[in-house]
Amino acid sequence: MLPRAHRLTRADDFRLAVRRGRRFPTASAVCYRIAAEVDGPLFGVIVSKQVGNAVVRNRIRRRIQAICAETVRDAAPGQLVVVRALPSAREAEWDTLRAEIGGAVRRAVMAV
Repeated sequence: MLPRAHRLTRADDFRLAVRRGRRFPTASAVCYRIAAEVDGPLFGVIVSKQVGNAVVRNRIRRRIQAICAETVRDAAPGQLVVVRALPSAREAEWDTLRAEIGGAVRRAVMAV
């Protein structure tokens, strides 16, 4: 589970990362990263209704948060990272999702 201290909660921060952040696309999601004046790295997840019903969306959100939680200790402070799930994430297996999104999140937090 992604610690509360590393969760992105403000709508303005989501908007900033998605509109102005650097993109790291995969088949199942798009990862956005932008530098910001925050204490630690903050991670946010966007899962729209296009992905599926509430049960499916929450499962995908929990999986993406678990992937981000694995990356928290490697991330430098002062970053906003937003992962937006695509409809193809609905059919993706856990291992595939973890490899794709995990790779994009790692590239995002390591990018300078």
